[in-house]
Amino acid sequence: MSRVSGLAACDWDALVRLDARISAVGRSRQQLEQRVTTACTYSATEHNVPVAWRDEEGEVVAFCIVHFDRQDTVNGLGNAYFSTLMALPLASMLKQLLGSCVEYINDTGLLPGQVTELVGPLHSSFLVERGLRTFESDFNVFSLPSNSPELADAFIEAGCEKAKDLIEIVFEPPAEGYQQHDLEEKLTRRLAGIQFHRYGQDELVAKSQALADCYNRAWQRNWGFSPSTAGQFEVAARNIKDMSALIAEQDGEILGFTMFAPAMNEQGLYGRAFFTGVAPEYQKKGLSVALTLKLSAIALHQMGRSKISVSWMLEDNVMVLRTMRHLTRDGICTERVYRIFRYTASVK
Repeated sequence: MSRVSGLAACDWDALVRLDARISAVGRSRQQLEQRVTTACTYSATEHNVPVAWRDEEGEVVAFCIVHFDRQDTVNGLGNAYFSTLMALPLASMLKQLLGSCVEYINDTGLLPGQVTELVGPLHSSFLVERGLRTFESDFNVFSLPSNSPELADAFIEAGCEKAKDLIEIVFEPPAEGYQQHDLEEKLTRRLAGIQFHRYGQDELVAKSQALADCYNRAWQRNWGFSPSTAGQFEVAARNIKDMSALIAEQDGEILGFTMFAPAMNEQGLYGRAFFTGVAPEYQKKGLSVALTLKLSAIALHQMGRSKISVSWMLEDNVMVLRTMRHLTRDGICTERVYRIFRYTASVK
């Protein structure tokens, strides 16, 4: 077995073959190239290196991108982590891959001290998925066809520990409809002077800097946070199909927002409320709930979606989780867990 690092790790034909082995859907070479390029280009870290692991026959059996920086660029995670994971669910091979990543980082001599831990799969941009799903389902809101519960189990077997879980709630309203009009009206009155506007992709591109500023203010003290840029928001607005956003504004200033994109699979039409941020001075005042309620109403009644997906929520963000569970209590509610792992290597 052997490690391949740097651009040489991006043997696109080999990655397509690996993806075909582990994915029920499969991605094209163009899709894989776009994902890897995005993960490297829109990372907050200084160094972003693709790493592949080949078996005895020379076939790629695992791939990830390792990110590292002199600065602690992701809050609470240290200065090294990995993302964009594609791998067979084999514990021995995963341990070799992660150990090899740690060895590679330390061999570069680019950091003042030796790295002993990697956290992931995680990325410092919201453009790339994070976490390994721990549930069985054909429905993958975040387009993770290569991500299986078996892969998460293999990480545990390889000696990794859970760093933190991210929670997604998928909500199907009752047959009689989503009955939260009174609460929405109450919150709207409480938030007097704030206007709520739904914007499309072109308008979001124009507001990309203001959205980045709001996001950074909202999440700067959160676990796993790293600063986002206007460029990242612009790329998301241009490339996530049919994306829109509900934005709360006052005197031209963005106080909060929730991103939305439609999704569909064999089970029906879905709406994804996948990214949000509320300015610190408006947190714990009901603004995030008002945004969720208004966006859900738009998705269910104006866009004809049958279910709503709300994410990401950290497992220890008790207030947000409690609120979202309360709002979805009358329908069919399914919670999905996306796990982030911590790998500790023995470094000589």
